[in-house]
Amino acid sequence: MKLLTVRPTYGRAVAAMILSAACWGLATVASKGVLDYVPPFSLLVGQLGASVLFLWCVLLLLGRLPRFDRAARRASLAGLLEPGLAYAFGVYGLTLTSASNTSLIGTTEPLIILVIAWIFLGQRTGIQGLLAILTAMVGVVLVSVFGGEEGLRSSSSILGDGLEVLATGFAALYVIVTSRLVVQFSPVTLAALQQSVGLVFACTIWMVAVGFGAEELPSTLSPFVLLVVILSGIVQYAGAFWFYLYGLQVLPASFAGIFLALIPVFGITGATLFLGEGVSLVQLGGCLLVILAVIWFTRSRPVVQGDAAHTHLKPTEVTYE
Repeated sequence: MKLLTVRPTYGRAVAAMILSAACWGLATVASKGVLDYVPPFSLLVGQLGASVLFLWCVLLLLGRLPRFDRAARRASLAGLLEPGLAYAFGVYGLTLTSASNTSLIGTTEPLIILVIAWIFLGQRTGIQGLLAILTAMVGVVLVSVFGGEEGLRSSSSILGDGLEVLATGFAALYVIVTSRLVVQFSPVTLAALQQSVGLVFACTIWMVAVGFGAEELPSTLSPFVLLVVILSGIVQYAGAFWFYLYGLQVLPASFAGIFLALIPVFGITGATLFLGEGVSLVQLGGCLLVILAVIWFTRSRPVVQGDAAHTHLKPTEVTYE
């Protein structure tokens, strides 16, 4: 537990980013199976509720309950971006468009993070970093689009695709905003504060959906399904965000974005191992391309100039060795 409460080294930050991608990817597989029994917004509320309860219990056990001062309240508002808006738009958009389109749109998140970090934080990645991100994006496209039963023949809608674009934009903006907060709060504290706000937002959306008949309450849930909802929520939200925020203490936002490309790699691995889904040669090639791109990018260690690199005091100048 101590490793996740102290400022990490570069190697530990990279490892934490990889673990966060593993949490997101593997938990997505579990969520996919549970969606046959639990409606989307009900699942979101259940998973977020389990995560928030887990995070606050951890803070209580560590004796690190935060003061709810102005700084804490402002930091918690980032939870409106993600998991709030990003997941709400993403979940509803997925009901209107195809999973392959959703995955394809999601591949742009590292590039969006790169552009926003360059414009607002002054973080310059360089040609090598840009090429690595583009290579990873190609790999994710191969993994997500050219595999499974849907492939390129899936139906889609402009509204659904638009919602997924908004979800991706909110998620990218969350990374940028939170990169300014990780020096003020510990990762577990920040995750608990933000996800608490995200849970309130998700509950509001859920009540509206149920009230207007857009979603029905699940009639019965088996103990196994309930257990999967709880565990997947802890892994997908508490674990993934905790690891990601831990790594973000050291890695600049423009650098951290590329690790998101590993999510579908872990997702397809989990789907193969636990759901028995097949994997095509094209998907395997895409996975290899993503892994090579991440290795290539992480070898160019970022050098952050200035002690206030992640704060609001001045822009971050990032170069790569």
